[in-house]
Amino acid sequence: MTMETPSFTSTTNKNQEFGPLSPARATEAVARRIAVHPGMASLRLFGERLRAKPLDRAELAMMFASTAEFFREIPGGILALALRLTDDWMPFRRFGAVSEGAQILYSAVDEFGLHQLRRGVQQSHHQYFLSMIEGFGYGENDLLEPANVTDAASEMAALTNLFYRHRSIGESLGFHLASELTSDIEFSLCLEGLQAFPREYSLTGPEDDRLGFYLIHTQVEPMHGASGQTAVERYLSRRPGTADEVRAGADAFMTGYGRFFIALLDRLSAGSDRPCSYPNVAQGIGRLN
Repeated sequence: MTMETPSFTSTTNKNQEFGPLSPARATEAVARRIAVHPGMASLRLFGERLRAKPLDRAELAMMFASTAEFFREIPGGILALALRLTDDWMPFRRFGAVSEGAQILYSAVDEFGLHQLRRGVQQSHHQYFLSMIEGFGYGENDLLEPANVTDAASEMAALTNLFYRHRSIGESLGFHLASELTSDIEFSLCLEGLQAFPREYSLTGPEDDRLGFYLIHTQVEPMHGASGQTAVERYLSRRPGTADEVRAGADAFMTGYGRFFIALLDRLSAGSDRPCSYPNVAQGIGRLN
């Protein structure tokens, strides 16, 4: 006697039998999809690499420069999506549309240095990042040096511009949700990797001022993730038929995200011209292209 292998068709039929998911459950489903995506596995592998061995000067420059390229489009993209979402809601909630956009805009408060109103405009996160790498002995030219930036980092910057500014609202929200839900884990792992080698990185302790960029993100990203989920859930409450778009946007981010960390791992292990040293994760990412 043989057992039939479960198929996506049977799952789909079951969903149809019991009706569509509620906005809350659909949002939770996307969040779970993000959590188990192969891109998340590549991030965790990168975290393991950072904790296993300190980076030399060239490797650290590559990590910093690629990270800077990756997030180049994020602050402006968040503003663009907040405006687009506000405009999208305006015909339906004349006096509530701005509050819907605020769920996205909330993530930009820190990015633009607007988190301390009584003190006025503070350093943007781009400026904060530059100050951090200067503390490690690098300069702006190191961040802009093409040899220090992986192709995957530039691809993520291009994807960020595309999805935040130009794709459908549903896809954009999914992309944003994936960005925020991964950030908390990403910054925590990078922070732990640097903290693991205080002598090699000339750190005074686990809260050395030069680690401030990573420390602040570990504090604010959980809140940004929560507001991103709220934005998705509210959008799906009005447009339940766009759940596939939200999922597609999240998948697009996670696929590029996985490539980003695989590229870093390759450069750190054997050089970018060699086969991927983490084939299982890389193949998993490739299957979702």
